[in-house]
Amino acid sequence: MAIENKKNIFQKMSAITQEISTVAKNLQVGEGKSQYKAVGEADVLAAVKPVEARHGVYSYPYSREIVESGEIVATTKYGERKSLYLRMKTVYRFVNMENPDEYIDITTYGDGVDTQDKATGKAMTYSDKYALLKAYKIQTGDDPDQNASETLNSVNRRDPAIDRTGQPAYPTREEMLAVVGKHYPEGKMREALLSAVQSQSLETMSDAAVKAVYNKCMEKKK
Repeated sequence: MAIENKKNIFQKMSAITQEISTVAKNLQVGEGKSQYKAVGEADVLAAVKPVEARHGVYSYPYSREIVESGEIVATTKYGERKSLYLRMKTVYRFVNMENPDEYIDITTYGDGVDTQDKATGKAMTYSDKYALLKAYKIQTGDDPDQNASETLNSVNRRDPAIDRTGQPAYPTREEMLAVVGKHYPEGKMREALLSAVQSQSLETMSDAAVKAVYNKCMEKKK
């Protein structure tokens, strides 16, 4: 009697990795000069699902946890634009269908930012997509280390003094004073600033006081 040669979960995932080398970029993101091609979740699932089925592997998000959340306020020429930000931790499980007790867990993280109610969905989609891409070592042509990080001109309100890049969220003191000066008639800027801090002099007043008056000026723009 011949003994059936069953593969374990590591052998199956290795075989799937050999079959799926790349995934095409069919997702169009942005508009105009900011437009670029990306790999969408649908592209990844279309490439992975049939191969997983053929090799007897079932994958799914086993658990999710929001590890960070907050409100991001970006300053635009129209005023402040508020968005919900959250970071989600997802444990993605790959199960050997011939032996369900045998599985591999992959942990990924996904960020979601949206002005309405889609931040959670974006975070889930991002973490799920990259769990599959990294588990099967799928090439997409994207390498985040090839490009320098761009400054995110926004404020995480959990720490108003620092934005998500770790850089100061406010303009320089000189820039803030310039904005304040444009919103008050000549001779009134000093009065406005001093009224905010009472006993402090304009030359020695704290940056926090400058920020307070700066925020009032930005509110008047709305």
